[in-house]
This record gives sequence, structure tokens and C-alpha cells, in this order.
Amino acid sequence: MNANRVRLVSLDVGYTLGAPTGTTLTQRLAALSPLPQEQAKQLVQQHLHHVPPEDTAAIRTLCQALEVDPAAFPYEHRPEPFTLWPGARDAVARIARRVPVVTLSNVTYWDENDCDLAALLAPHLAGHYPSWRLGFAKPDPQAVLTVAALHGVPASEVLHVGDNFACDVQGALAAGAQALWITSATPGPEARRLLAAHPGRVRTVPDLDTAVTHIEQAI
Repeated sequence: MNANRVRLVSLDVGYTLGAPTGTTLTQRLAALSPLPQEQAKQLVQQHLHHVPPEDTAAIRTLCQALEVDPAAFPYEHRPEPFTLWPGARDAVARIARRVPVVTLSNVTYWDENDCDLAALLAPHLAGHYPSWRLGFAKPDPQAVLTVAALHGVPASEVLHVGDNFACDVQGALAAGAQALWITSATPGPEARRLLAAHPGRVRTVPDLDTAVTHIEQAI
């Protein structure tokens, strides 16, 4: 990765910088649906993460896919506080001293409502891009491409950091960006093939602190 210029770092939020402390809207909808939990969660990601709250047509379509009565959609949902992990704010500050850093996360309007993550990480962020506001959810390449365009850098000079293989690694590489995958697990066959196919554009690290150290050394 040292050979590739990095002019913008985008950070995943959930399970990269911290975690929700209560039940999420996705979990509530999955509990309402008769479908297998993982299938229901994937449908929420596909249908709801990238839409604003006034898009009632998208909500009805999701409810139909979930086999849930649209009247049961939990519009009243309010999230519990999002908890940054110890050291997360300092990690963002360390990156910001080297290169502009933004957040790029998959989250519904309802799960982010009243949670001012940008304020929690101020003044270190150059931008905060939840998927419902951006209009694209990872692994859609347009998520990274849109953020890159907003900051006037080519996608090839964006380094995306996150814990989810599909969203944060495959999505970033599909956009032509670089990826730093936070995982303590041994990569499986699919992941190893992808890593081999993109030498120098993707690395694995065991935790956020190691990711930051890698960025400091690479930039």
C-alpha cells in the first residue's frame, strides 16, 4: 500500500469505531419478519440503508419483502446512545494529523436519529456520510465514489477502513479505492483470492490501533 497515494481516509463506524448499545431498527424488523434473521437483515440493508425517512414507497417495498404489515413499521424507533470504543476518538485524531478523514457508514435514519457522531469526533472529521443521507450504501461502489467526488480526489486515492469484508473491502475495491480490513479472523478462500488479486491495494490488520499505525507509516 505504500506505493499508492492516499489523500482521503474513510472510516466505517459500526464495529470499527464503536457499537450501538441497544436494539437497532434492523434487529426490530428482523424480529417482526418470519424470514430467517440473516435474510431479513440483508433485505433491510438493501432497501432501507440508503433512503431518507420520507421515502414511504421504499418502506412499503421493504415491508412486503420482509412479509411484515407496513402498519407495523416502527416509525417511533429511537436509538440508544452509540458508544465509541476506548481510543476511537484518539485514533481519528491521529489519522487527521496525516490526511483528511471522514466517516462512511451503513445506517438507517432511525438508527442515527439524535446521535451526533460528528460532534463526538469533532474537530477531526472532514465529513460525516451516513448511507441514508448519502443515498448509497456499501458495498455499492457509488458510496465511495460519491464521497471521493465530494472531496475532489480520485477513488484510487481513497483508503477505506472497516471490519466488514463485503461492505468495506469488496465495496471499496469495486470503487477502485484502497482498503484496510480490520479482522482478527483468518481470511477464508474468497478473501484470500481477493487479497491476491489486488496486491498493494488491500491489507488486513487485527484492530483499529494497528490500522492507524499502518496509516501513519504509509502516509
